[in-house]
Amino acid sequence: MLARLSCVCLIAALAAPLIASEIITEPTITTKVDGETRWYADAAQVPGYADATAHNPGYDVPGLWHDRVKKSLHAKQEWPKVRVLVWANPGKSAKDGFEAKHWLEDGKPATAPIDENTDLVLPDAKGNYWVSVGNGKKYQAAKFRHLTVGSKAAMVGHFAMRGNLWVKRGGTVQYLDSAVGGDHCFWRIDNIISDHDRRSTSLVDHFHFKKEAGSSQEFIGLYRSEDNWQFHSGLFIIGPDSEIGMGSRTPPKIADGAAVALMDGAKLSRRENCDWQDDLTVIGTLTAGLEDRPLKRDARLALGWKSKGKAIDSTKGGHRKPGPDDVGMVVQESGVIKVFSTDPKQARLIINCNKRDPNWGQIEIITRKLPVSGEEAKERMQKIPRLTDMVIKGTVDWTGIVLDDIRTGGIKVPSVPKIGSADAPVFGDHNEAAPADLFAPLQ
Repeated sequence: MLARLSCVCLIAALAAPLIASEIITEPTITTKVDGETRWYADAAQVPGYADATAHNPGYDVPGLWHDRVKKSLHAKQEWPKVRVLVWANPGKSAKDGFEAKHWLEDGKPATAPIDENTDLVLPDAKGNYWVSVGNGKKYQAAKFRHLTVGSKAAMVGHFAMRGNLWVKRGGTVQYLDSAVGGDHCFWRIDNIISDHDRRSTSLVDHFHFKKEAGSSQEFIGLYRSEDNWQFHSGLFIIGPDSEIGMGSRTPPKIADGAAVALMDGAKLSRRENCDWQDDLTVIGTLTAGLEDRPLKRDARLALGWKSKGKAIDSTKGGHRKPGPDDVGMVVQESGVIKVFSTDPKQARLIINCNKRDPNWGQIEIITRKLPVSGEEAKERMQKIPRLTDMVIKGTVDWTGIVLDDIRTGGIKVPSVPKIGSADAPVFGDHNEAAPADLFAPLQ
């Protein structure tokens, strides 16, 4: 998808800098996009799709994976053989899914319940069904290893995972609240629109990525959280043509010891615009591509636009109120941003504005106890130019980065890169000012 939303579409398609009368919006991660297609959703038509599982991914099956899958860390991971349990009654739900009575092992009734060294399969069914293996408590230790969820099936209840996840077309997961463990894994969801969900799959309200140092997880598909998305540790990879819509309330952070990498056609943003606080704080590392998997196509980091409190007459901000200090991104002293590219002129990291509108819930929150609310607040918000900004205290290698939708003086830096040089960023057509005027000294 993002291949079609390359710099040609994202940057060159609009002829003039944004002004209030020319507000551009784009769909949120939950909004259906007519005619949209993705390679992982199309793979459902590939012979062999039905036989592939999280524990037997079929990396050699033509058309089942992207063409560079053999270079991915999860494809190189070796897993010891463990018990495989298959749900015995597809179409029949159960809240005590951890009990052996619900499962088959090698085609026979299981004699032992699931454990952390068990792979689970929920087969396709004609009617919807759900399985819960938790007790409702959040952020528990992983109770099994790999999970395959077939069409019409759903794994529900708060749970964590340490292995591979493959949600086939028409299946879903709910309340998957954390990624843990020390291996290289993939999570793959093949839905664009499913019976259970909107365009993307909502994992949970507060999602936490807590992989061990030296391990990774590649997210393939369209994901979102409702409130919070945090990167604590390990390598978080946004796979080719995949999208992460982080929660629209709690500010996300890439912590020290964590790294996030965007691959070809990947996108990282909020699930919708958030007008208060910062959209992303980089304390660890953010890359486009990896050293051994450099970009061949553009990736996109879409930061939020900020009203600075002007739309609702909020002069100080704070307490979930927009204010003058809110910015799109902060790179702290230890933070690093870098692009690994096969050709920095053709395969780049586009950093621009998400152009997504806030929802009614957010407008209600930011206007509490203020005279401006409802339709008046919404109308004012719609007149705010879609521009973003950032504070750079750490290290940014500008080579291979495209900057667009940046406000005048919107990039606070210790030193301004030499505009036009080989190691300077490239600038789009929708910045508020000339390239040199987009930078300002870091105070």
